[in-house]
Amino acid sequence: MPETVATHFERQLKRLRSDLLRLGALVESACQLAYGALIERNLLSVEQLIQREQDINRSAQELNRQAIALLTLQAAVAEDLRFLVMLSHFCRDLALIGDDALEIGRAAQTLLRYPPPPYFEDLRLMFERSQLLLSAALSAIANFDPEAGVALANCDDAVDADYQRLYGRLCAPLNPQEPVELRLILLLLIRNLERIGDHATTISQRVRFIVRGEGL
Repeated sequence: MPETVATHFERQLKRLRSDLLRLGALVESACQLAYGALIERNLLSVEQLIQREQDINRSAQELNRQAIALLTLQAAVAEDLRFLVMLSHFCRDLALIGDDALEIGRAAQTLLRYPPPPYFEDLRLMFERSQLLLSAALSAIANFDPEAGVALANCDDAVDADYQRLYGRLCAPLNPQEPVELRLILLLLIRNLERIGDHATTISQRVRFIVRGEGL
């Protein structure tokens, strides 16, 4: 029996949701590699991160292409239509997190020239909070949980507080022996980590919009 338009649509929609979660897993893996490069000072993680970021971009572009093609079938109900419209935004959010992870990894390469800074433990804590935000955002996508944004917003506030605290310390006067480059790299790193938290929180808001038609 020939496949109906509605059946084809449902099958393709299910595939897109699975592919989006796979993209999220790639991005989460990229952040783990960036953590290994920065916190564990593992140079091999940086090499893997470059390849992972390329995989993320390819996957995001393909997901966008498939979503546009599926929209032309005109078989979507309200929630499915909102998902397809938001899919390109999800891809962009996740790709931007991948970009931030790569920047962290590249900065970590330069940091290897220096001993760990005195605020390294605070940096590690901020990174781990950002990773938790990403994991929660991906869980919101997987479960279509419209309430996830509330918990994420609270955690994002903690990441923002980490940023403000570290920013204040990094903008303090330099010690005579402290290189300017080190401060600049650390300022870049905390900005990347803050952006990861912001993108993750935005993802949860997009999920709320898909499920309830509100939140954006």
